[in-house]
Amino acid sequence: MKTRLLLALVGLGLVLALVPRAPRAVPFERAHFAMGTIVILKLYADGDEVDRLSALAFAEIDRIDTVMSHYIETSELSRLNRHAPEEAVAVSPQLLQLLTAAQRYAGATLGAFDVTVGALARLWGFPDARQPPDAAAIELAGAATGYRLLQIRADSVRFLHPEMRIDLGAIAKGYAVDRAAEVLVQAGSNSGIIIAGGDILYWGQKPDGHPWRLGVQHPREPARIVEAEEIGLNALATSGDYEQVFEHGGVRYHHLLDPRSGSPARKCVSATAWAPTAMEADAIATALFVLGPRRGLDWIETMPHAEALIFFEERGQLRHRSSSGVTGKLHFAEKANAE
Repeated sequence: MKTRLLLALVGLGLVLALVPRAPRAVPFERAHFAMGTIVILKLYADGDEVDRLSALAFAEIDRIDTVMSHYIETSELSRLNRHAPEEAVAVSPQLLQLLTAAQRYAGATLGAFDVTVGALARLWGFPDARQPPDAAAIELAGAATGYRLLQIRADSVRFLHPEMRIDLGAIAKGYAVDRAAEVLVQAGSNSGIIIAGGDILYWGQKPDGHPWRLGVQHPREPARIVEAEEIGLNALATSGDYEQVFEHGGVRYHHLLDPRSGSPARKCVSATAWAPTAMEADAIATALFVLGPRRGLDWIETMPHAEALIFFEERGQLRHRSSSGVTGKLHFAEKANAE
């Protein structure tokens, strides 16, 4: 009896081995320019449904941009930047949520992450910058920077320095991606992925049963990616020194400023964070880039739902380190579609 059962199981195993896996499902893709980048939406649905859903998602991202952008003069953030140095300004629940989250990250990183960096960002002038500001100007803008100068009381916000300005570039895009995904799920989307520059979020299960495998851009070899196995976190974001860059006097400058020094952070080449939401991943990646590999990874290991990969230079060599949850799950490969 045992022999017959064993033979039956072996036979079943052979049959299953011979049954081909379902072919990879190919999502429909739509693209939209928003928040300074190309937002790519990939949905597993029929074409007409994709058109309906993508319109909803892109409208939500545009709506968030009209609230959070400091480039749009009529945005809520621009209004806050104009009036909060003089008086407490009532803000919407969404902006309050984002500023409150930003302050948590600022406190946890002792200012390595800081949305009050607006005066410094304006001084440097990326992406159009061609030379660094002088030291005196950096010092003045630095005096108007610091998360302790941002006062949040109930539903109102006040700046404690007359020249302080908020810049949500390190967190708002991730928040917009999260909101777009929420809209899609509420509208009936079962699975998909949003790619907005360095921010990626997926939801649901791929209909072909294949796992989600997300690729991280190699910071010095554009033709290569670092592919990550499924680790149970739906979002990732990358901050790198290769996007907005100029050289002056033989020195390379990039747009990722250390709020504490007022100049580009120098401890990392790129930092990638995995987290449950794109907003969290966005903020954590920025903080990691400023903190550097040692302090950054020490911080990540205290967080129950976050992982990281950091590239950095040491003695002229590009190196990388990762947090414990992704160690052994990263694979260098030729560039391919993220998903």
